[in-house]
Amino acid sequence: MPKKRKKDRRAPRKQTSVRTAPAQHAGLEPVDWDDAPQEAIDMPEAMVERFPTPADGVKAVQAGEPVEWTGSIDGSTMRHRVLLADDGTATVEQAVFVGGPLEELLLCAWHQAGEQRRESLEAGVLAALDDLHTVIRPVLEAEIRKVRPDYTAAVPQPFREEPEPHGPGMPVFGWRLLHPVGPDTTWEDTRDTAAWNTSQAMSGWLGYYDHVPELQQTGLAGLLRKRDVPVVLCADCGQPITDRHPRWTGVWVTPDSEHGPVCGELHAAPVTAKPLLGTFTDQDFGGPHRPA
Repeated sequence: MPKKRKKDRRAPRKQTSVRTAPAQHAGLEPVDWDDAPQEAIDMPEAMVERFPTPADGVKAVQAGEPVEWTGSIDGSTMRHRVLLADDGTATVEQAVFVGGPLEELLLCAWHQAGEQRRESLEAGVLAALDDLHTVIRPVLEAEIRKVRPDYTAAVPQPFREEPEPHGPGMPVFGWRLLHPVGPDTTWEDTRDTAAWNTSQAMSGWLGYYDHVPELQQTGLAGLLRKRDVPVVLCADCGQPITDRHPRWTGVWVTPDSEHGPVCGELHAAPVTAKPLLGTFTDQDFGGPHRPA
């Protein structure tokens, strides 16, 4: 079975943005690292540019101004934002969203579950995300202990949010920590390194965590199935598939903007030569997916 190349064009490019009220925008626009490889914008730098400390961010939120950073650096999307509870308690949310192969698995399973099973599916997904982070947290922690021997990773909680306006219709899933804000809290205090590095582990497109079985397609599928999440993989190419997408009812497809929804594992005999005058062979049509 051919292995999907790691650098997934669907993965977010390195970019960062700070969202504040329009009249007080931080002036930091999304950065395309392909166009500006010399840029090195980090979350603390971006936040400090507008709010020197989390306490300053809290004051802005109290005045009605949202204080939020979203970005990605060779990984899935991350978010930092200042939150105020009803009792006035202030925290900084550090969130990492699922991405890469896991996002594809969840999207197919969400379609496969159908309207009747989606509430139980969400509970199963949250439980599976908790299981997954229990597995990968020691791996991330060990990496950091090479330079910080006394480091102990925090334990993020899985969460879900309502579907995005222009997304695929599925709720947004991820993990988050809530860091209390005090007078002396710094932005660095609100960023747990292992939780931050979960972003790279989740994207799957650099191959840094290929040695972790639970982060590979079959391992992820197994974790989800243990929590009754209806994951189906193609018997030929191994990609997650669904036959309940509203535009493809009854046809097994996968969410793949690079190769299309069809199976990349060809069923016909290998072609040894290209046509003399034309461009395509019959195999360029790909083939239908088959559930394993």
